[in-house]
Amino acid sequence: MICKNCEQNINGNFCSNCGQKSKVRRVDFKYLLEEIPNSIFQINRGFLFTLKELFIRPGHCIREFLEGKRKNHFKPLAFIIFTSTLYVISHYFLGNQTFIDDAISGFKAGGKVENSSIIDWISKNQTYVILLLVPFFSLASYLAFLKSKYNYFEHLVLNIYITGQQMFIYFIFSFIFDRNGLLILLPLLLGMAFNFWAYFQFFSKKNTFKKVFLILLTYIIFAIIIFIGVFIAAALKALF
Repeated sequence: MICKNCEQNINGNFCSNCGQKSKVRRVDFKYLLEEIPNSIFQINRGFLFTLKELFIRPGHCIREFLEGKRKNHFKPLAFIIFTSTLYVISHYFLGNQTFIDDAISGFKAGGKVENSSIIDWISKNQTYVILLLVPFFSLASYLAFLKSKYNYFEHLVLNIYITGQQMFIYFIFSFIFDRNGLLILLPLLLGMAFNFWAYFQFFSKKNTFKKVFLILLTYIIFAIIIFIGVFIAAALKALF
């Protein structure tokens, strides 16, 4: 048997070279369910390695993780929880607004808000909002790239890593105090550019035009999903 992490011969349940388990199953619902307690209650090694890989070869390293090279990687759920919490806490202690705060301020300034309870909840629970949006964006990418070989849960891992890295980019910009309109938009633009770059590498077998089209389609489907969700929530609120 060949180790999927270091490609050395394995005799037994673990690789004698890198220590990874000999049997590495495909990412699915059961895999993610089993990873939740490990991601929350254990700080595993590999954060700096994962951070570096996501900066220089994001799509390739995520694809390698899904294909079995997992020993050196920080677990996806632990990664996004750590970086998003780091981002929100840095803004709390530095006194700067997060990009969600900026969006909320612009929304309130743009018109009257009759009921701001939901908006206030979003402002106070930004980490939860970020985590809640990832499954919906993953559904959008899964539908857009339906003909690819990856299942929904593999798309979920892909977008968890991407979103986690975006949070680290936003964390870096949280140390900029004198921010004008451009500096407020710059981290968001860089985050979106990073998303495009990661997708370009991850879906390397598709031609450039098709990748651009499918990435844009992902954002369109995501916007439709959010619109439908908001409409249903408003209808249920009016009903009850």
